[in-house]
Amino acid sequence: MAALDTLQRLPVSPFLLKLVLLASTPFLLSATVYFYLVPNVFKDPRRRKLPPGPKGLPFVGNMFDFADSETVRGKVTEWHKQYGDLFYTKIGGTDYVWLSSPKIVKDLMDKKSSVYSSRAPFPLAQDVMSAGRRQLFMPYGPRWRSIRKHSHALLNLTTSVKYQPVQNFESKQLLVDFLNSPKDFYMMNRRYSASVIMLVTYGYRIPSWEDPLIKKIYTVLENFTDMTAPGAYAIDSFPSLTFLPEWLLGNWRTHGKRAFAHDSKVYLDLWNRLKRETDSGEARNCFTKTFYLNDPAKSGIDDLAAAYTCGGLIEAGSETTATALNNFMLCMTLFPEAQKKAQEELDRVVGQDRLPDWEDEKDLPYVRSLIKEVLRWRPANKFGMTHATSEDDWYEGHFIPKGSVAVLNWWAIHRDPKIWKNPDDFNPSRYLDKPLSAADYINSTDPYERDHFAYGAGRRVCPGVHVAERSLYINISRVLWGFNISKKKGPDGKLIEPTQEMIKGFFSVPIPFECEITPRSAKHEGIMREEFTKAEKEGIDF
Repeated sequence: MAALDTLQRLPVSPFLLKLVLLASTPFLLSATVYFYLVPNVFKDPRRRKLPPGPKGLPFVGNMFDFADSETVRGKVTEWHKQYGDLFYTKIGGTDYVWLSSPKIVKDLMDKKSSVYSSRAPFPLAQDVMSAGRRQLFMPYGPRWRSIRKHSHALLNLTTSVKYQPVQNFESKQLLVDFLNSPKDFYMMNRRYSASVIMLVTYGYRIPSWEDPLIKKIYTVLENFTDMTAPGAYAIDSFPSLTFLPEWLLGNWRTHGKRAFAHDSKVYLDLWNRLKRETDSGEARNCFTKTFYLNDPAKSGIDDLAAAYTCGGLIEAGSETTATALNNFMLCMTLFPEAQKKAQEELDRVVGQDRLPDWEDEKDLPYVRSLIKEVLRWRPANKFGMTHATSEDDWYEGHFIPKGSVAVLNWWAIHRDPKIWKNPDDFNPSRYLDKPLSAADYINSTDPYERDHFAYGAGRRVCPGVHVAERSLYINISRVLWGFNISKKKGPDGKLIEPTQEMIKGFFSVPIPFECEITPRSAKHEGIMREEFTKAEKEGIDF
């Protein structure tokens, strides 16, 4: 009443007072809803013990800090230096804790994997755009474990060796593609990675970038990357606001339904086609055939979930490997000394009369180190690997609320000068004392023994690590054996400096850049062409 009496004594007209009250009502209503739905220290005093971190703005938190995906890696690296190995940010109504040291990743994602293996709610990306069927966004539980079991059967160490003939064949085509049209290397790397995972999953090859199937797959990937970057759509940052009219939050349901209509048709068409071919005895051996014959319905997996399970393997295995291969091309353009050292090793071990093969890997420590350095210097995405907590937790006096997004902050870990000398430099030699595969180091007892964190950690570690490592080895070793990669000269005769920026979206895909790709000699070129001709005649047997 006192406040009302004060307002009445102010020299303002009743009309103006009504206008002010009317204008302020939506704000007051929003503030009330926000206070009621979003956790805060008034409702939960434990939140006073949240890890330290940069102060955000009211309502949106640190959302604007992530608006420009190109600057995220720099910010999270600086925040690590400023706030320590465990720091906190808020994006909308969602808590984020950034795990920025090998020890914290081991202590939480590995040792407490039962708590740190879920996913935060994604009303757009999972509920609408994926109809709850995308394994990547599924919360940890029986349904996720059932689907993960099938994926593991496809991608485990023993099974992955069976795909070497596929990778061998496709890598030989890649070499000839580079010879025929080197300026198109960017899309050729994408074709390679998509064709390998399509053969493994569905038994279909993608012989060229013009194949209609690859266009469909990459349209799905574009939908995925557009809608999953942190802060891209407000509803995934404020999942408790789904009751509001969608137009208040960017018409998110409409966009999600449109993406789902497209993506589900692509994946259901592939699934139903493979079922028909299996029933008629025409399907070649592949994951989807085995998956179908095992009757996924017995595990509660309907046709749509089965289609997304198989399609999810394409999502996971195509752009990630292509991104690593294109980042390798960027590194060789920028750092010619590393390329020269790798070629010297290849000439000494393999010679100039044949391509590198699988048996050579153990004798190529510098080439293997170079691959590790590419993944350290430029990991697969711009934001880190995200899990979510399924329970409230405490770590070294800090409160981590249930539902927090726990980020494996690989940018901070990979650029930590306490771990790596001159971390911004590209220096493969730093890995010469780590001869094992990345898959072997994932389970190291000592977290500081890990070579890099590009394949994640905990129960949601990348199931395709074995297949990915083989793809990177066979391609990178053969490209280094057969080609010189260098900066391109412009019309004025000056070298063109490639940008280190990335395209918009989730993945660390380099902005298309120019480089010079030339065969190391006529002899090298002849061997590469001869090997692919022979491979085409023999076909792929796996």
